[in-house]
Amino acid sequence: MRIAINTLAMKRELHGVGSYVKNLVSALSKIDQENEYLLFATAENVCHLSGLGNNFQIEFAPASRILRLPWEQSVLPIRLKKRGVDVYHGPTSVAPFVKTCRQVVSIHDMTFHLVPGRHSLHKLVYFRTMIPAMIRQSDMLIAISECTKRDLLRFVATDESKIKVVHHGVETRFQPVLEKIQLDRVRERYGLARKFILYVGLIEPRKNLENLVDAYAGSDLCGELDLVLAGNLGWDYSRLLARIRNSGLREKICLPGYIADSDLPALYSLAEIFVYPSVYEGFGLPVLEAMACGAPIVTSAVSSLPELAGDTAILVNPHDSRALAAALQTLWGDDALRRSLSERARLRSQFFTWEHTAANTLDVYRKTAGQ
Repeated sequence: MRIAINTLAMKRELHGVGSYVKNLVSALSKIDQENEYLLFATAENVCHLSGLGNNFQIEFAPASRILRLPWEQSVLPIRLKKRGVDVYHGPTSVAPFVKTCRQVVSIHDMTFHLVPGRHSLHKLVYFRTMIPAMIRQSDMLIAISECTKRDLLRFVATDESKIKVVHHGVETRFQPVLEKIQLDRVRERYGLARKFILYVGLIEPRKNLENLVDAYAGSDLCGELDLVLAGNLGWDYSRLLARIRNSGLREKICLPGYIADSDLPALYSLAEIFVYPSVYEGFGLPVLEAMACGAPIVTSAVSSLPELAGDTAILVNPHDSRALAAALQTLWGDDALRRSLSERARLRSQFFTWEHTAANTLDVYRKTAGQ
């Protein structure tokens, strides 16, 4: 069987979907030496596709998003037919309208229906137009959580039997870092002099960071802990920056920007509390990474996050800043609870591996191909 995977969503600096694509391909290479794989990549992201098996080949495609969208609907189906591809996988919900082989798409979330105000207008129009069309066009669908599957069935008329839930995994490098030299190096690199509460992810409205700043500012935590909001600035972040300025705690709220992949395990390990107050997540990979590193977690009691965290985190209403503040203060004031959540989180994270994700995805490819 010849399988093609579109990896164009990966950037040099990896975020959610890009990390999914990279780790899926890497794990497929480890477990499958039988089938042939054709990866469509760019000169920018090919650095993430090294060390793969001999059954993996790479073809280049446009890096520019403006060029990539028409390329995926015109040149791509011709290439798939020419290369004799049996199954095409669009990991970001995109597949050609003109089908020249069987198609699988991954659906990560339905935020464009559930929280439309959290998206820019051009993304909203694109998602609401393209993704339902891709869902109808595809032979099989991969939903990254039971929550995403439920939301998919709620908003798009499709056959439930062609949806397979395949959770993300966590890389084995995410584990508690105990080496003091490494911890001190990361603390110094990002200017983290005091103990801190940590958030990791894009800085954008859906992540609900304004409420987090309100919760932090309205609590007694700022006397003992800083608040670190780690990640690239996404879009519409000006209100958050204004909220931080107006909080009177600017010197205690740190925005270090993008964290190098190699530094993330140490950063999670340094955190006294990891907080992820998002109003909607299709999966919530940073929560799983923090779990694997043994960070005590406060996260939202909505969407896929309870499915992921189970009983290993304190779950709160993300819209209630007082409840969020109370959860953070409760966790900080209870050493035994922090130790208990940390241990349970580490154990639960071991059920989420990229090899398991790859094996389930390969089953979807085989079913799609009729094997």
